[in-house]
Amino acid sequence: MQPTLYEQFLRNRSRNQSSELWNGCGTLEKFSVGGQCYVAKVTQVPKDLQHSSIKQTRFSLNRKVKSYEKEQMFYQYCADALIGVCNVPKMFELYDERGLFVTLLEDYEATGFRNKNSACTEDILKVIEWLANFHATWLESGQEHSKFKQFGAGNYWHLKTRPDEYKKMSDGLLKQNAHIIDDVLSSTNFKTMIHGDAKLANFAFNSKGVIGYDFQHVGVGVGLSDVMLLLTTVLDSQGLEARAELMLDAYFRALTTQLIKNRGKLNGKQVESEWRPLWPIIWADFHRFLAGWKPEHPKINDYMKAQSNHTLIKRR
Repeated sequence: MQPTLYEQFLRNRSRNQSSELWNGCGTLEKFSVGGQCYVAKVTQVPKDLQHSSIKQTRFSLNRKVKSYEKEQMFYQYCADALIGVCNVPKMFELYDERGLFVTLLEDYEATGFRNKNSACTEDILKVIEWLANFHATWLESGQEHSKFKQFGAGNYWHLKTRPDEYKKMSDGLLKQNAHIIDDVLSSTNFKTMIHGDAKLANFAFNSKGVIGYDFQHVGVGVGLSDVMLLLTTVLDSQGLEARAELMLDAYFRALTTQLIKNRGKLNGKQVESEWRPLWPIIWADFHRFLAGWKPEHPKINDYMKAQSNHTLIKRR
């Protein structure tokens, strides 16, 4: 009997081809079989996980385990729908036993994609188009959202998944309005599957396009939350002030174009009319998380504060 790819990985793994994942939660290991290059994402949440910004609890540890379950669910049930729409790594095998998750993927670097530490306007627009295509694939109206309800809420700063950070927040308008902000974002008519961690580090580029990966925080949400997080990783406060609206224009153009290609009943202009006014509210929601997690975080800049203030003043 021919060995599985997982068995061949165990035989061929090398520490020289390994890099550490976040906070000791595993490794990313490259290996090859028969001239084909692969990557194994090996994850297991340590019981004694430590973090400098906030004390880990049983709740937070379970949230991290759930994120690895989500990622494997995404590759198993959703990734094929993106073929020809937006690039994601090809999945070959999944292994899950007693809290150990091994996800066996193609090595995107072997196909010419490379990560970048900073992004030019062209790079940002490539990722925005990727996000628009991703969101258009799953976009639904109404409250059922049957395509992805098994994933629950997307992103890693969702209020219901961050009680420890909420408790740690200083009292003030942002904390007082946190549940109202959450209700506004969770009660929209149009929702989609969001990436949930759409930072620059989770995309790689070649001369023709971009590939996205790390789907630990996929789930139900508003597509603009992915755009917001991306922009926090590629633009400073002045850049956001000068270019955020242009990036939103580009996103909604790409979303509308992809919805037309999908030949569905949804109208991009209707989606934009609901989502675009949520832009400052989405920033306030992320600000709420950072204020509890790491209040001195550099992403809490003048642009974020202005968006939050706009939201909070409206809700007084």
